[in-house]
Amino acid sequence: MYRWIFNKSLRYSLTICPRCVSQEASIKLKPKKMYDNVLYGKPVANRILEKCKQDCDEYILKYDRQPRLTALLVGGHPSSKLYIKNKQKAAKRVGIEFNVVNPVMHSTHEAIVDLIQTLNNDDSVDGILLQLPLPLHLIDQTENLIQMIHADKDVDGFTTENYCQSTTMIPVVDAVHELLKEIGEPTKGKNVVVIGRSKYVGAPIALLLSRSTVLSNELVGDAHVTICHRETPLDNFKMHCKNADIIISAAGRPRLVTHDMVKKDVIVIDVGITKSSGSNTVFVGDVCFDEVRKSAKFITPVPGGVGQVTVACLLKNLLTLANRRVTKAFMNEQTNNHT
Repeated sequence: MYRWIFNKSLRYSLTICPRCVSQEASIKLKPKKMYDNVLYGKPVANRILEKCKQDCDEYILKYDRQPRLTALLVGGHPSSKLYIKNKQKAAKRVGIEFNVVNPVMHSTHEAIVDLIQTLNNDDSVDGILLQLPLPLHLIDQTENLIQMIHADKDVDGFTTENYCQSTTMIPVVDAVHELLKEIGEPTKGKNVVVIGRSKYVGAPIALLLSRSTVLSNELVGDAHVTICHRETPLDNFKMHCKNADIIISAAGRPRLVTHDMVKKDVIVIDVGITKSSGSNTVFVGDVCFDEVRKSAKFITPVPGGVGQVTVACLLKNLLTLANRRVTKAFMNEQTNNHT
């Protein structure tokens, strides 16, 4: 889990500037009334899940089996339990078989590797999900365990092979992409602040926003992106946020972004989710939602925002992998028949 340690606060920032930052006309979605600016994830997630259900129904009709996703949940982290519950519910709605393997909290690294290898070799499993964060005694082995998952079953898009091919396969990155497309404003030339630089969230989101859109004609890309993290000086951090047209926070630090740090009509995508102090059932984001929404053009809530879309994008990945595995098996069979 990406953790922020604030003493005197943030001491370093990295800025990514695309070559093309020219302005472009845009069709803007304007709030209808005061505070009618909350960008809920449910409508976006529903649209993705409906397409997933159609694809899943076709898959079942064609191959006479449900696609299967198996999640490894080591221990009982509160947010992990919430994520698994939400994924199970969405999978059932779509028609995907969702299994949870729950090793004991003190499982060894070797035991988890054995489980992953068993799932890798199980042809009935189409996707493997290693739910993060892992318990403290396994934290240092997170990357190693992720890389143990076969790329063709890597539903999170974290393995080196999948990560190098396309970071937009990572469900949370895809979710941010979908939400920005929902707003409908080109990000070209916009000042974007991404808070957090983790390999699987902050960094790929920054790459998504700064990529060239010349050939793709995409709404999302060609932005001027600044990454802020725990080493960014606090004054610089506040300045970057105040100048931002779009803030995407993935720090995992409750109420990090306050109303005095944003300008009017800012777009805020809050990726962070953390258990509220003193509660195992209340979760909050990185942004002071009630304060910041008074200034924002659009803002995602926590919960009810990015998380729901992330789950939908995960299931979209599973169906892609399931179909890809069938195609690969067919191609291998054809090759063997001709040799």
